[in-house]
Amino acid sequence: MFGYGLVYYNDSVMSSALDSYVSPIGADVPQFDFSVTLKNYDHYFNVDNPNSAINYLETGQEMDIMYGYQTPGSDTIEWIQGNHLWCSEWESDDNTATIRCQDIFRNMDGEYVKGLYSAAGKSYYALAEEILKDAGISEYYIDPRLKKLYSNNPIPRVKYKEALQIIANACRCVLTQSRDGKVQIKSNFMPSASIATNGEETYSNAANVLTDTPKVEYATLAGNYTPTDGTMFFLPRNGKAALTTGYVSKEISGANGTFTKNPVVTITMEAIRAYYGLKLVFGTALPAAFTIRTYKGGEPVNEYPIEKDEINTTSIILRDFDDFDVMKIEFTKTAEPYNRIVLNYFSLSDVVDFTMNRRDMTSSPKAIKQELIKEVIVPCYTYQENNREENLVYEDIDVVAGEVETYYIQDPSYGYKVKLDEVEGKATVVAWSNYFVTIKFNVTGSFKLEVQGYRYKIVEKYATVSLNARGKTVKWKNPLISNTTMANELAAWLADYYTAGIEYEYDTRGNPELDATDIVYQENEFHDGMRVNIYRHTVNFKQAFSGRVTARRIGG
Repeated sequence: MFGYGLVYYNDSVMSSALDSYVSPIGADVPQFDFSVTLKNYDHYFNVDNPNSAINYLETGQEMDIMYGYQTPGSDTIEWIQGNHLWCSEWESDDNTATIRCQDIFRNMDGEYVKGLYSAAGKSYYALAEEILKDAGISEYYIDPRLKKLYSNNPIPRVKYKEALQIIANACRCVLTQSRDGKVQIKSNFMPSASIATNGEETYSNAANVLTDTPKVEYATLAGNYTPTDGTMFFLPRNGKAALTTGYVSKEISGANGTFTKNPVVTITMEAIRAYYGLKLVFGTALPAAFTIRTYKGGEPVNEYPIEKDEINTTSIILRDFDDFDVMKIEFTKTAEPYNRIVLNYFSLSDVVDFTMNRRDMTSSPKAIKQELIKEVIVPCYTYQENNREENLVYEDIDVVAGEVETYYIQDPSYGYKVKLDEVEGKATVVAWSNYFVTIKFNVTGSFKLEVQGYRYKIVEKYATVSLNARGKTVKWKNPLISNTTMANELAAWLADYYTAGIEYEYDTRGNPELDATDIVYQENEFHDGMRVNIYRHTVNFKQAFSGRVTARRIGG
């Protein structure tokens, strides 16, 4: 769909291809490319035809891609937004017309030169907003966690899109574009969490719910709860758990499965962010109903009642959880009367309830073992003032009084003074950053221009994470890292990415619902429940769907 006027369906579309690439660690700027080939048998799309529909197209015109699939046993077509892109070029011959589109980042090639050192520090959120505003982008999403992260260092002289990439990488985020065309900076790791309850048994250990480790259960007199197959244990005489348990509520349900006082589990996250899925693993006793409520800064955000048909021993609750930092799960009923709530595992993540099975693959997956990484080094950059003044700009000029000119500086500098023929006062600095100085000339004539100032001295310290006894050393340079805490966190995050070192490539039946950055389960005969991060995804259409996936294993 182009604008409001042109819509093309299957009868006109001969083929299309949507290719998306997003680096999980922000190594490159994201890239989305789409091409569609339309029938042109009546010369309706000929470039030279004055009545051609192609004359309605312009470079930079917005384009929507929708994928539809007829649901089984029905005439209903389920539509999903494929992407929102911008036209770049088109061509035609007597039989076909091909139109190509690209992502929003391809239009962000302007150079950002307003980087400025801040002794007090500036939040990465504010830095990203400044770049987006300067680039003319008004609709975007920035992870609220970036409001609490600070950098002293100036953003270097780079393109707008590269500046956003640097910010995302420094904060362990992924830079991408949403399906409706909005720039997004989203955290690409799981923030730490703490858990609290309104009452638990003496042998309960709610803190264990946050770790994916095997849990045991102790036999009780709860209704229809204790099996005799040897899988449960007798509680020690002192009533204290000697084995690893999860959360076991203090409250017991009544004859109708309801509670006098509903058990509540509260999870507090270290940072505000959005999530798209919730995983709960229960013990032998299952709840029959519970309500999930989320809060941001104490204010309610979402509320989702969960009924029995969604509840299993392993329950994956797919909901859109908007930005929050506290989640409360209130259990209101048990499946069996006279039972407690037994919760063994809780997980919030971007994992979709999707498994790439062998039958979904139309080619044998090619496994690629990456080069072994010995260690990851992340420098931390500290800016120090310099006591040596230098000539930063030196050239002959012809100027007119009142003329304004901007000069760009390669290295971060400060303390500018302007001289014409070695005399101050004939020109004035009206604007500046660490990478440019704008001068207004007060006289007319030919002069020798000198812009004097001080270059910052930059001191490096290193955060290092060792992975193997041999292999390649990765030195990851991010100029915005100005404190050792963020350097250590970035190094650990990168080390986690490089730990697996195995990638997979294969053809698929085509899944328009998948995105680059999705984490899915991938069937593997040697690793049960293997998770992979899709970072390149192609959806082809030629009267039927097909696709291709490139993914990286998560974990060692």
